Amino acid sequence: MASTSTNKQPVFSDRPLFDTVRVTTQVVGSAGASTLFVQGGQAPSILVDMDATLSEDNNSGGVVDSITIVRNDFYRAPDFTLDITTSGNPVSLSSGQIVYVSTTGAMNNGFASGVGYYTYTGTTTTGKLGALNYSGLTATGFFWQGIAYGYQPAATFVFYQTRNTTTPIPGSGDYNLLFAKTIPANSGIVDCSDLLPQIAYPMASAGNTNGLGTTAPLRNKGIYLERGDRIYVGVFPDGPNVSGYIPGVQVIAQGGFF
Repeated sequence: MASTSTNKQPVFSDRPLFDTVRVTTQVVGSAGASTLFVQGGQAPSILVDMDATLSEDNNSGGVVDSITIVRNDFYRAPDFTLDITTSGNPVSLSSGQIVYVSTTGAMNNGFASGVGYYTYTGTTTTGKLGALNYSGLTATGFFWQGIAYGYQPAATFVFYQTRNTTTPIPGSGDYNLLFAKTIPANSGIVDCSDLLPQIAYPMASAGNTNGLGTTAPLRNKGIYLERGDRIYVGVFPDGPNVSGYIPGVQVIAQGGFF
């Protein structure tokens, strides 16, 4: 590790960079206009601030080589699935465990709301899965969570770079589009490394060489940031996310300072 910022870029860094921001209602772009550009009145979140105020004397820029998006919402997977083939299976249920009922034809007793997810709320009980009373009586039975319990829609997050400004103006071109990344439905985490640009220096690697010529060097990926740069991020308002991704995600950036 280098001890100063002299004569070491772009290979070495002085100290690690780790920044994270929570994104919920910070929408960017317009689905109606089919554009990812920041619109007037929109305010994406700051993910990385490489001294946009130019007030630090120990900042010579840096590099971001990893960006990850992690959902804040988490749902317990069902402990049991009730269908025709599992109806006769013996089970022991404790309060808080979840049963997914895929067909009401597998039930021998009553049920509250048909097909869907039921959270058990009573004391520990045993019996055959299809013979339990899915009554919806929360003191002794089950609470119906609905058919779509645990569903997480796909959401797209858009990243921008600015330079030498702490108050970027959408219409002035201050926000430079970097890339957009979609976290797939029902996926809790997504890595953005595949969309980062290649950076200047080759790297030792035994990685995938498909599509490379015999003399083409393998290169690392990342975003070089000059002092005064920032990286912003927001959520694209389409589909069920017109008001943002309300449960929220954590966007994590790692790299190093020069």
